[in-house]
Amino acid sequence: MDRLIYWAKKLGPVFLIVSIFAYAIPRTRKLSKYRNALLACRAFLQGTTLVTTRPVSVRIAPTAICNYRCLFCEIHKDNILYPKRSKNEITLEHIRNYEGVLEEAYNLSFYGGSEEPLVAKEFGQIVAHMKKKFGTKLMVNTNASLMKGDVLDSMVEHGFDYIIVSYHAGTTDGYRAIMTGKIEKVDTNLAALRDLKAARGKRKPVVAFNFALQRLNADEYEAILEKAVNLGADHVIVNRYYGGRNKLQDQNVSYEYDIAAGNAVLDDIYSKARDMGMKLEPAKPDYWRQPAESVHWDDENIDTTIQCHLPWSHLHFNPVLDRANSHFVGVCNRAELFKVDYARLNISTAEKADKIWNHSLLKHLRETVNKGCDSINPLCKFCKNNQREALRNVDAALYAAKRDQAVEAFFQQYNSKITPEIIEGLEVLVDNPHSEEKFQEKLGELNTLEIAEKRQLDEALDETALARMG
Repeated sequence: MDRLIYWAKKLGPVFLIVSIFAYAIPRTRKLSKYRNALLACRAFLQGTTLVTTRPVSVRIAPTAICNYRCLFCEIHKDNILYPKRSKNEITLEHIRNYEGVLEEAYNLSFYGGSEEPLVAKEFGQIVAHMKKKFGTKLMVNTNASLMKGDVLDSMVEHGFDYIIVSYHAGTTDGYRAIMTGKIEKVDTNLAALRDLKAARGKRKPVVAFNFALQRLNADEYEAILEKAVNLGADHVIVNRYYGGRNKLQDQNVSYEYDIAAGNAVLDDIYSKARDMGMKLEPAKPDYWRQPAESVHWDDENIDTTIQCHLPWSHLHFNPVLDRANSHFVGVCNRAELFKVDYARLNISTAEKADKIWNHSLLKHLRETVNKGCDSINPLCKFCKNNQREALRNVDAALYAAKRDQAVEAFFQQYNSKITPEIIEGLEVLVDNPHSEEKFQEKLGELNTLEIAEKRQLDEALDETALARMG
């Protein structure tokens, strides 16, 4: 979608004129997703709030649980907030219920939140269904520890498009320390995928290793690149680590604290990759540029040149941890907009999908996302702040506070203007369900409980000691 919008803007009025003819493209299995993408791009450029298109990119979390406890993941926060989290494993029937937003999507991605997509037992069946019925481009972000057997066979057989493997360490000890799993299992599965593709003469799935660079794994890059070559990865994605409520938040692992050292490691990674013939993405290093001490938050320091298309193109179904048969729904990673019960909300057709896709909340978002400083909604104003990404890495608490304030102010703005329609199975949120305030309250409850349990234990020990003395 980004590439399409780039060329649409280059063409200007010519694109708007030519794209009218997209309405004449027949809605066939092969062509409907291209028709939809063209018209969604047109709607975005015109600022249309009530759209006749469907999402171009859909993301679904197939479950709400994970078999890993990676140190950099917010699963540790989630486990505190929801110690008895709902599994919420989707099936093929659930996917059929979502077909109203899937039937014209160009791509469908499987990930979201602190979960492992391949935990879902019907993942292979879902792949086969989406490829046979819609020909959708499919992507998954996975630790690959469960990528074997029928799932692996289905992905190769049906031409699954793109697998991003979380591979943030390449040695046995480094992998176990950072990702808490067994790298040998992952490597065995990746080798099986490589060999199965070769045996069947298949080019897909394309495989990428995802490597988020930070201080604790900086010495792992050579092993990661070697594994990528040996296991048949097509490229390695080199990211800069970003912070959050995880096990690393108090260890200053981000290279914002030493950008010269971080950028030197990036240079070494790209030099080594060239020598080994391994493609990296991005093609050139994405250097750190802002040291931690220069990060100062200013609510008005926003980039007004950013024109966000996500409310016209994206729809995410993210894990709900406290209720069965549920997803949070949003269009970006900054905020959840709805909480849906997919056992009650029917969005199996395009008309029924309008309950979400043309809900008054999404129309409000489209109306205000790309306004100027005075009219932009609080959520998007926060997102476009020039300090947002750096702040997340150097001060997780302040970042969370600013984000939660922006989310709550966005919903307050919406509710002051519009009364949400009542739809069975769909709840409009009023704040961030994973807010820092809720997290701190839960921590307080646990600390109080721990103190009370310790006091009870001490009293019991005292009574036992007194009894023995008597």
